[in-house]
Amino acid sequence: MAEYTFGVKDNGALVQVSRGAKVTIELNENPTTGYRWKISSIDEVFLLPEGDAFLSGDPKSPGAGGLRRFFFRAKGAGSTALTLINKRAWQSDDQAVGAFKLAIRILE
Repeated sequence: MAEYTFGVKDNGALVQVSRGAKVTIELNENPTTGYRWKISSIDEVFLLPEGDAFLSGDPKSPGAGGLRRFFFRAKGAGSTALTLINKRAWQSDDQAVGAFKLAIRILE
């Protein structure tokens, strides 16, 4: 089964993945500031969320940032868009300090 990993360098890009593939998005995050990445828009007909994980950058430095990883499965053939935003839990989406967008073409 194919696996694809995308990050900040892919923001705004159009990418192609195969149906059934595992898609991982990796973005820098420092949750101790209150800012966390979250899914803002997704079409689950094409892309199924399979969870996320935070990898601490430096365990010797309390409060240090790290890497947030989101996991998805490409379900159906077609085109879709995925948007992640970086904001505090109590803020509205339009107050986000960052956005990550990916246009995804899922091939049969």
